[in-house]
Amino acid sequence: RYNKAYKVDLANLQPVHQKLAQRASVTGEWATIDLSNASDTVALELVRLLLPGDWFALLNSLRARATDLNGRRYYLAKFSSMGNGFTFELETLLFRSLIATLTPDTRASVYGDDMIVPTASAKDCIAALRFFGFTPNARKTFLEGPFRESCGGDFFQGHPVRAPYLKS
Repeated sequence: RYNKAYKVDLANLQPVHQKLAQRASVTGEWATIDLSNASDTVALELVRLLLPGDWFALLNSLRARATDLNGRRYYLAKFSSMGNGFTFELETLLFRSLIATLTPDTRASVYGDDMIVPTASAKDCIAALRFFGFTPNARKTFLEGPFRESCGGDFFQGHPVRAPYLKS
């Protein structure tokens, strides 16, 4: 459905985002926005607000509504967490829906919580994200200057500058 609505194949979007970020680091036309703990702050009522009723009912039936800890039950307002089979796709859909209401530019792109939006709309997008309880990651959000980051690609004036990362 996402592919049909936005003409975007999520399976192949990560390298596209990296190229967009690289271009944006040269032109400044695009801002890159990343969120902190996005999956942990997708609230039940936001999903209910933005999704069609039948979609909400289906996804709500698949989520953990409560958790038990030390013999006590806690009901969750968080809709789903990373590791759930649909969290990434749901984040992409929710954030793209929010971005689509704030910018008429259909070239804006969302991949999970990585967003690339026109620089002219970036502050409005961040304000809307904050309104809905999300926190932009200040270390990975770039609205101006010659640096942009998205989907694991770091670019300064068009040049890849991601430092080596050793996992072990």
